[in-house]
Amino acid sequence: MGLVGYTKFNVYLWHMKIHAKAALTFRQRQEIKTLYETGNFSYQSLAIRFATTSKTVQKWAKRKTPQDVSSAPKQPCKRITEAYESAVLSYRQQEPTHGKVRIAHELKKHFAEGSASSVHLILKKAGLINPKASAPVESKAINVGRHRTQMDIQHLPCIAGSQGFEYKISIIHLSTRIKYSEIHDNYESKTVAGVFERSLDVLPPFS
Repeated sequence: MGLVGYTKFNVYLWHMKIHAKAALTFRQRQEIKTLYETGNFSYQSLAIRFATTSKTVQKWAKRKTPQDVSSAPKQPCKRITEAYESAVLSYRQQEPTHGKVRIAHELKKHFAEGSASSVHLILKKAGLINPKASAPVESKAINVGRHRTQMDIQHLPCIAGSQGFEYKISIIHLSTRIKYSEIHDNYESKTVAGVFERSLDVLPPFS
């Protein structure tokens, strides 16, 4: 493609240094935009033509300039001035119970650039913020005493010749692991209570 229809500015852009990882040259970016604006090409067709993705084509077709956009923050980082630092420390000395949000709010009329995060950094630098000590977690094993039991109910198919299900209800004495079991056709509260009551005659004494 010749230089017909391109300005000196376009030609200059072709020779500019582009991003090291750029998928397209300045000339290709400009061609994508020009071809797309004719209305005869879709993003997909241009992506095939320039061996790239539709997303990349869409980006350069809509962008006003083929130049790479700076990745620097749009808003420059706010620098904490010495005056603001002194004001924060002075305020904290007068009002030791006020936190970073309150301090930033009270100083806002004199320091519009101030923020709670800036106050936090100033107080932390001055050693006025102590890290919260997490409470130690004490691990205690469950005391398995002689009075503890465990109940287990197993859902089982009935024996051959019968239909439905049976329920194996077991009471386990935890300190000795001795188990008492019965099989019933239900596991209603009354049935389970009866099994537990009868297990007292078999399991080790609880006293």
